[in-house]
Amino acid sequence: MKLKLELKKASEQYGIVCREAVLAKQKANELEKFRQEKERNVEKARLAEEAALALAEVERQKAKAAIESAEMSQRLAEMETQKRKLAELKAKHDEQFRKRTIHDVVFHNIAYRRYSIKEIEVATNGFDNALKIGEGGYGPVFKTVLDHTVVAIKVLRPDLAHGERQFQQEVLVLSTIRHPNMVLLLGACPEFGCLVYEHMENGSLEDRLFRKGNSPPIPWKNRFKIAYEIATGLLFLHQRKPEPLVHRDMKPGNILLDKNYVSKISDVGLARLVPASVANKTTQYRMTGAAGTFCYIDPEYQQTGMLGVKSDIYSLGVVLLQIITAKPPMGLSHLVEEAIQKGDFIDVLDSSVPDCPIEETLSFAKLALKCCELRKRDRPDLGTVILPELNRISQILECDED
Repeated sequence: MKLKLELKKASEQYGIVCREAVLAKQKANELEKFRQEKERNVEKARLAEEAALALAEVERQKAKAAIESAEMSQRLAEMETQKRKLAELKAKHDEQFRKRTIHDVVFHNIAYRRYSIKEIEVATNGFDNALKIGEGGYGPVFKTVLDHTVVAIKVLRPDLAHGERQFQQEVLVLSTIRHPNMVLLLGACPEFGCLVYEHMENGSLEDRLFRKGNSPPIPWKNRFKIAYEIATGLLFLHQRKPEPLVHRDMKPGNILLDKNYVSKISDVGLARLVPASVANKTTQYRMTGAAGTFCYIDPEYQQTGMLGVKSDIYSLGVVLLQIITAKPPMGLSHLVEEAIQKGDFIDVLDSSVPDCPIEETLSFAKLALKCCELRKRDRPDLGTVILPELNRISQILECDED
C-alpha cells in the first residue's frame, strides 16, 4: 500500500516535471521567435538606413551634376562669347591685313597689269560655274578671255587662312621673274585677290598622269622631257639672286602643261626666300611651321622646321616617281624601291603607255629614289647631278626617236 502511494506520488511529480518541461520549451520557442523577429527588424532598419543613405548620395550627385552642368553651360556661353570676340578681331585683323597687302603690292613698284574687280567679273560672267575649270587650295580657277587673250583666272577664297599672304607672294615672285618653265602671270586684281595667268591647254601634270576626262596617256619621251623642264625651272628658283627661292609645294597639281606638253611650275604662293649663306649648308633656315602638301613635304623639314633648297628635292623625287608610275604619292618610294630589289620594276610602271625604255627608266627611278632620301645631306645636288642625268636620259630618247 505504501509502495502504491509512493508510486502515485512519483507519477504525479513526473507529470509536473513534464508539464514544466513543455512550458519551458514553449517559452524557449517564443524567445527564439522573438529573437529572430528582433534580428529581422534590425536588418530591416539597417537596410532602410542604407537605402536612405544611398538615396541621399544619389540626390547629392544629382545636385552636384546640376551645379556642374550649370557651370559648364556658363563656361560654354563665355567661350562662345570669347569665340565671337576672337572672330570679330580676326575679321578686323584680316581686313587690315588685306588692306596692307593691297598697299604693299600696289606701292612696291612691282610691274604687273592691274585689273579692276569689274573687269574680272565681266570676263568671268559673274564667276559663272560654266567657265570654272578647276579648284585648288587657293580657290576656283576660271577659263576666259581677257584683253583678247585666253587666260586662267584664280580667285582667292575669302575664308582661306593666309590667303592674302599667298596672293602677295605669288605677285611678288612671278612679277619679278621670267623663265620658260615658270607659269606666266599676266596680271592681278589686288582688291579681291584675283590672279590672271596664261592659260595652259593641257592642264596640270596630275590631271594628265591620271588621265582626267579620259585624256590620252603622256608618251614616254614627253614624260622625260617634262621631268627635265621641271628640274630646270626649280633650279632657276634655287639660283635666284640675291636669295634662293624654295618652292615648298612641288607636286603634279602645281605643274602645268601647254598644248605642246611644255611644263611650267605654278603656285609659288608658299615659296620662301632662303638666305644665300645657308641655302646649301647643313645649318638651314628655320621656319615656324612646315608648309606644303602631305606626301610631298620633306620629312626633315617637317620635323625640324629647317628649310633649304634640298627640301624641294624630296618633293621633286616623289613627282619623278609619279611621272613613270602614274600612281598616288603615298608610300610610292618604298613601292618602287622594293620592286627594283625584287626584279619586278616593270610591274610598277604606267602600263597605259607601251614600249617603255626600261634601261633609261630604271636609271630615272634610281635617281628619283636618291632624291627621296630622308636626310637632306643624302639627296643629290640639283645643278650638278639631277639636271645633267635628266638631260642625258631625255637626249637618249630624242636620239632614239630621230
